[in-house]
This record gives sequence, C-alpha cells and structure tokens, in this order.
Amino acid sequence: MNRKLTFFDEPPLVFGYNQSAVDPRDGLCLFGPYENFNSYSIQVGVVGTASGIQLYKDYVQKLQSPIYSPRENSTQRPSFPGFEAIYGITWSPKPALETIIKDDALEKCLKLTSLGERTYETASLYLEKMLKVQEEEETKIDIWFVVLPREVWKRCRPQSDDSDMPGGLRERLKKYKEGQKTLFDELNEEYEELLLKYSYYPQFHDQFKARLLQNKFLVPVQLMLEPTLRFREKYRNRPYDDDICAHLAWTQTATMYYKLGKLPWKLNRVRDGVCYLGLVFKRFEHFNSKGFACSAAQMFLDSGDGTVFKGNVGPWKSPNSKEFHLDEQSAYELLDKALNTYFHKMGNHPKEVFIHSRAFFNDDEWRGFQKAVKNHGESISLTGVRIKKSDKVKMYKDRFDAKSEYGNLRGLAWILGDEDDRTEAYLWTNGFIPRLNTSSSMEVPSPLRVNITRGETNIEQVLEDILSLTKLNYNACDYGDGLPVTLRFSDAIGSILTAVDKIDTAVLPFKYYI
Repeated sequence: MNRKLTFFDEPPLVFGYNQSAVDPRDGLCLFGPYENFNSYSIQVGVVGTASGIQLYKDYVQKLQSPIYSPRENSTQRPSFPGFEAIYGITWSPKPALETIIKDDALEKCLKLTSLGERTYETASLYLEKMLKVQEEEETKIDIWFVVLPREVWKRCRPQSDDSDMPGGLRERLKKYKEGQKTLFDELNEEYEELLLKYSYYPQFHDQFKARLLQNKFLVPVQLMLEPTLRFREKYRNRPYDDDICAHLAWTQTATMYYKLGKLPWKLNRVRDGVCYLGLVFKRFEHFNSKGFACSAAQMFLDSGDGTVFKGNVGPWKSPNSKEFHLDEQSAYELLDKALNTYFHKMGNHPKEVFIHSRAFFNDDEWRGFQKAVKNHGESISLTGVRIKKSDKVKMYKDRFDAKSEYGNLRGLAWILGDEDDRTEAYLWTNGFIPRLNTSSSMEVPSPLRVNITRGETNIEQVLEDILSLTKLNYNACDYGDGLPVTLRFSDAIGSILTAVDKIDTAVLPFKYYI
C-alpha cells in the first residue's frame, strides 16, 4: 500500500485583465470580474410586502459603501469595498419595477392549516404578481428579487410543525386519483384542485423555482429573506457581526453578478476540450409521484459556466441498494443531450468527458453512455468517477507547533494502490488554508473518497480537476468548497426538478437553479 501523501497546489482563478489569484475576493478587489459589462445599470424587479421592499432598498444602499471586517479577521473574511467599486456597474436602490404583496393576503395564505395548501397558495400569491407585472410592463428586467418574511420560511417547508395532509383526505384523494369519482360535480372539482396543490412539493423555494420554469419564466430570480436584508440571522433574527456582514455582501453580490449572465471568475488551468458532467437523482416525495425519481445532469465546460439537463423520470432506485441507476436508453439520451449542447456551444466535440456521481456505474448505464459517445465521435475519451464524502479516514499530525496548529492542509491526497493500479484516492478539499491562516473545517476534516470506476485516466489528473471544481461555486464567494461544483448542487437541482409532477424544461443555464 502506498503510504505517501501527495499535495496539489491551490488552483488559481482568472479575473479581469487575465490576472490570477487563488481567493475570489482578492481577485475581485484587485482586478474586477473576469467578464465585464460596458457602462451598465442593472434593471431590477422586486416583489414583496411594503416593508420587505423598503428593506431591499436599504440593503442595496448599504452595499454601495464599504463593509469592514475587524482587523484580526481581515484575512479570513476580507472587507467588502462596495458593489460598484468591485463590479464596475450601477445598482440603484430604487427598483425598475416593484409589486407589493398585501400583508392581509399573505397572512391569509399562511393561516391555512395544511402544509401543502399553504405552500401552494403562498407561492401562487408571489408568482402571479410577478407574472402579471412582467406581462403588463415593457421594462426589460435583468433579475427579480423575491423578498420573503421570515414567517414564509418557517411555515412553508416540510420541517413545519403541522402535517401535510389529513389521513382521511389522503385516502379519499388516492381513490379519486385511481378513478373512483364522486356523485357531485362540485366535489370532483374540489378534488381536482386539491390534487393539483398536492402535486407540488411543499417547500417554498423549490416549488417556486419549479413553477417559474413550468411557466417558462426565463428571468433570473433571487429569493431573499427579510432578515438577510437586515443582515440578521434568519433562524433567530439576531444581528450578525461586521465579520459576517462582509461575508454576506461578497456572497450575495457574486451570486447576482453570475445570474446577470457574466462570470465573476473562471478557472485558470482547466484543459481545453474537457467536459464535466455531474449526475443528479432525486426521488419524488409528494403525493402523486411517490416511488419515482427524476434524473438530470449538470454540465460544466472549461470556461466554468454550467448547464442543466433534465433526464427521464422512472423507478431508478436499485432494489438491493440505496443507489440510483439509469437504464441503458435513458443513460444514452441524457449524455447525448449534453454532447449535442456542447457541440452547439463550442462548435466541436469535447476531447474528454468526465462523469461524476455519488454511486458506481452499472453495466446498463455505462453501455448507454458509451453509445452516446460513439454517436458523436470515437475520439472522445469517457471516464466515470465516483465521489463521496468519507468519514472512514482521518488524518492527524504527529505533533503541532505554532506554525501548524490547524492540522492537515487543503489539497492533500492519499493515493491508494501501486503504480500499476491507481484508481482510488482520498482527497482533502477542506483543511488548513495558508492564505487565510485558518482551517475551512471546524473539526478534523474528512476527505472525499474518489474512485475511477470506468475508463482509464491518470488519478492525479482526476484529483487536480476535482480540487479545481471546488472553486466554481458562484452561489457563494468562498475560498473553496468541500465538494466539486458537479455534485455540490445536485440535491438542490433535484429538489427543484421534483417539486412539480410534470415539468418539461428546456436545456437551461445553471443560473436558473441556484
């Protein structure tokens, strides 16, 4: 067994003027974003209560000025210089469009006793307002902000205290769905309406995003809670300290810039012609589709931008394990769709395709993937990689001193096997970060267990790519993530795609899902 550790340098990122840095905040401060607008003012639409819209205006005004971190924490959470100073574009506190949710209308929705109905009606209240004003007004909106009171977060999610559906109603709806109609047309209509409401997963964020896609509403949307706009914790409504306020400003503005269609940064050393796919599986949890799962794939190019493909719905859960697997035809269709999109974007086929998954690939799946690759050219190299968080291995230093009190470094890897058989490794994507002089983990970090399960590729190259892909979380502005972006958002994307029974989405950019 190999007892040597390998260390991978922190992957650099590229910013404005093709300058590089390893920390996104350093690069944005010094060089600005990688992709720039030319003298641009953002057109924002806002929907929320009257008090929520005012909080939004105060929030944007606060982001125009620097937000300082305490001096002792300035390396860990750098100060925020101000929105326009970083991104070079104007963001006015006054929205281009605003539509007000009346307090009594929202309160009426939130008082509904059933979680399914409550979430559906609350989401409908916001959605219908947005669709109506978007249809009536001629102003072109770049991004919508949906401002939600803390009570919506508390009352419209599966963790709410009350149950989703009374047991007797569940049985009656089940019989009605199976064809047992009632004697009264009015009751049939009521059951049809209830079946519609319970066909959506009762989690506001996921349901709202899914229904936007269902309505072909292709304007980026940012959901924000009122406590966040006040720089307060959503859980207890307590104020954050200055350190966290700067971090929130970095995170929220980087996310918005990406949703506007521009890359704040990109990877510096990803090889040309490489395509990374992350497989997504999510089981339906709501009433109408229990037992089925939706498949999808996230594709990331060497530029760092991402695209999401919805696959087929089916009974993908393996009967003898907790894993999900596609049949041969569904695997073929999913990868074929991704390769067609790559060719449309790039004008040629990729040289290498890496498929990342949390599970091993079975024979049927792999035959489908190989068939898709052959359909696009024999020269494409195809590799299947299983990536899973592991708590089976911990690494401790034999001694500590003042210079190394935080333990092992982010970027360390333990490659198993000998020189002729190196297909498995442990990679520490969390750990001590010299640039920040602290660890990205609150405890002894656990590594990712990485297995090359199909294909033949150098394990060092696979590990280096995975470490690089932890730098592409545009939904935050952190030094690095614990998971590669190919898997980081798989649960979130799956939750949106399964929040609605039938959602026929086109191939859409990643920004519509985060």
